[in-house]
Amino acid sequence: MIRNTKAWRWVRRMMRDEFFGNDDQRAVLKRGRAMAELLGKDPKYSYYGRTVGLVTPDDGDLDQLAALAKVQGNSNYAAVSLSETEAVEGALRSRGLIPMHYAKWEGASPVLSAARAVLDAFSLPDDLHIAKIDASTSGPLMASMAELALSCGVLPPSGEVLRGLLRPAICLLAIDSDENVVSCASSCAFAHENHSTLAHQAWWGMLATAPAHRGRHLSLILGAHVVLEMHGNFGFSNFMTGVEPGNAPSEAVCARMALAPGPHAIIGCADPDALSGGRMTK
Repeated sequence: MIRNTKAWRWVRRMMRDEFFGNDDQRAVLKRGRAMAELLGKDPKYSYYGRTVGLVTPDDGDLDQLAALAKVQGNSNYAAVSLSETEAVEGALRSRGLIPMHYAKWEGASPVLSAARAVLDAFSLPDDLHIAKIDASTSGPLMASMAELALSCGVLPPSGEVLRGLLRPAICLLAIDSDENVVSCASSCAFAHENHSTLAHQAWWGMLATAPAHRGRHLSLILGAHVVLEMHGNFGFSNFMTGVEPGNAPSEAVCARMALAPGPHAIIGCADPDALSGGRMTK
């Protein structure tokens, strides 16, 4: 595909405005994309289709993180030492923000082996097929993906990222015979490619399955395919995700994929004026 034509540039502009969720969520995602345009070349910032964050506290202090949250409506540190999380959360509250604490589950080469083992053990049921989101994915299919994810409490990253048009990314869907999305999973480059410590670690997540199809290992199957495609297509062999402590189903999937809680937490923070519930996604 020739991607420097006038028509292609028009398509890219259209897809830059592809955001999902309620009015507040879409507004936050739009501001996050605009911030990524401004800061995306600086290694201390992260972006994976939601909002721009600081990779670690060494990349920017709490005042900088708070400023990012106030401007966008949400931001995050991707790796805060467990011994420092309580102090960070308190400092964010004192700045009028709502902190969210996620255990950072992560893993390197064993994740690839686990993904292969999952696909040896399970295959997609015959009544479903897999589709990969890319530049040609139709609007109705994207809408079905977003409806499914949002119904499970998961906010999809921007369409531009899910389509792989901005950063290395993979998003896979399980689709039924009526062309309805019944499960999804995704992975994306997270930190800047020149970040000093986390350049080679990819975010993995957006696992969601319709209630009627749960118990069929769909998130596990799609998640395994996503890991192997991120490795095969882009060379990633280190993955991470954030799990709210006590979310047993997510913890079980992560453990099956050889991810484990490490010495860091992910600390998100929301501006209550932009996100009244203080939560951008599950």
